[in-house]
Amino acid sequence: MLFLIDYENVGIAGMKGCDYLDRQDYVVIFYSESSKHMEQRALENITASGCVFEICKLCKPGKNALDFYIASKLGELTGAGQEGTAVIVSNDSGFQAVRDYWEKRAAHRRRVLVSPCIEDGIVSGNENNARTGELRRLRQKLGISAYYSDYKEGERISAVLQKLFAGTEYESRIEEIQGMIEGKEKSAKIIYLSSLHLFGRKGGLEVYNRIKSSSELQKAKGI
Repeated sequence: MLFLIDYENVGIAGMKGCDYLDRQDYVVIFYSESSKHMEQRALENITASGCVFEICKLCKPGKNALDFYIASKLGELTGAGQEGTAVIVSNDSGFQAVRDYWEKRAAHRRRVLVSPCIEDGIVSGNENNARTGELRRLRQKLGISAYYSDYKEGERISAVLQKLFAGTEYESRIEEIQGMIEGKEKSAKIIYLSSLHLFGRKGGLEVYNRIKSSSELQKAKGI
């Protein structure tokens, strides 16, 4: 994806999601003398991603000057063969005209999105990849009370498992065991098969039998 960032307009809020950039992306930051500083973590996330990275500083202040820079750069890169979805990161509604031109008027059509931050651009791009799926998962709205109940139950199960496997060769693998048994869809059969897969036949049977012997876990997991 191509990200053209109107940093003077969006500031650091527009950089949300920069930790999800990757080497397939192309990032250009447009800024002026009045917006020449950015948080170090954002800049380091960009460079660590391996993406193509450019900056473009406004030469001479003027009304909508950076907007013209961004529109010109989009045309320059498209003319040079840059493909894929382009995201203009800005809160300026005037960029909708740029989007409409490329999608409806240009001889060489391309998809252009306007988003307030990098993360929104990635999600709106709707690419079939891991980062889009992960961001969609993280942006789901959850009930606070239900989430907290699950969190407390997880803490309880962890304490039970630590006591159950204390002094055994499995006490350093409590997180794996907990991951194996947590989840509403985890039936006794699935837990049994997962245990064999993780620990081998002998070890898996021992782990499963210990879990099965715990009345505190039986009640919670229906084993």
